[in-house]
Amino acid sequence: MSRKKQLKDKSNQEDHGSKNKGSSPNEALPAQTFDDYQCTGNVEVDFHMLCGLLNMKEVPAVSTKHPASSTDATEGVGEDDLSQISVSTLWFKPCLNIELENEDPLSVMRMKISEWKVNEQIFRALQKMLPSMSQLQYLQFCQAGLTDPMIISLTNTMSLCSNLRTVSLEGNPLPEQSFHLLLSEDSILTDLSLRNNQIGDEGARLIGLALSTTKSANKNLLSLNLAFNNIRDAGAAHIAQGLRLNRTLVFLSLSNNQIGDSGAAHLAAILGEFALTHEEVVERRKLLLQKMQAVSLTATFCVFCKTLSSPIQYFFTSEEIRITR
Repeated sequence: MSRKKQLKDKSNQEDHGSKNKGSSPNEALPAQTFDDYQCTGNVEVDFHMLCGLLNMKEVPAVSTKHPASSTDATEGVGEDDLSQISVSTLWFKPCLNIELENEDPLSVMRMKISEWKVNEQIFRALQKMLPSMSQLQYLQFCQAGLTDPMIISLTNTMSLCSNLRTVSLEGNPLPEQSFHLLLSEDSILTDLSLRNNQIGDEGARLIGLALSTTKSANKNLLSLNLAFNNIRDAGAAHIAQGLRLNRTLVFLSLSNNQIGDSGAAHLAAILGEFALTHEEVVERRKLLLQKMQAVSLTATFCVFCKTLSSPIQYFFTSEEIRITR
């Protein structure tokens, strides 16, 4: 083969390679829209991609703490030290803080936003990311300017977060005081902090109803922090009423509110043994009867029959017949 022909063949090969460059079948095409994007669980990658798809000009930085350097600046701080927290209109430079459980970027177990305003675009990005963070256990929005619609959306999203159990929403006063939605009967949260949110007696009434009524009760929340709010005697009475039929909550903080002797007396009354009202007795009996009927409808009767090889066990219920060997 002549030298000239060899050079020509090599040139053709290079041209062909350059045309195919970047078109590997294993290379995924980037998402074209926000809704199309599939979150990976890598917060730094997902957050910047989503913000870019929302055409945001300024994207907050992502600060990652690895296990060796992870420290929580607020751990061990007493409530008295936080008494000066105030809702401020002067925001710090936006930064999304995450902590990893191990070196794997997909092992985010804590996410914190503190003292900078979260606008609707950023919240959309965060909300879309949350379900993909399979190891997320702790979520904090401190003085982040959250709104009632954001809390409603967050409530709906939390049910998709398999391991999220602790949420801290401090310094986010809401006009409609929608915090009670986080305490719904099917809420997965075990720890909730609502300090310094200007929660008044109406907000306390809604929270009391979420804790329990004669027909429903929160079944997972262990700790509720309502310190540094504007709860008075009437609000304390509402919360005391909500605790009557709640069998889960073990820690409640109402420090630094405006609760007087009357409100304290209502709370003290439910700390010991107390008699149920006639209405409560009637409703509890109704619930018990409903449960008994449900059990009887699904009562299982076992009949053992011998076959040539092995026994067959028949399970009869009111709705189905299952046969297992």
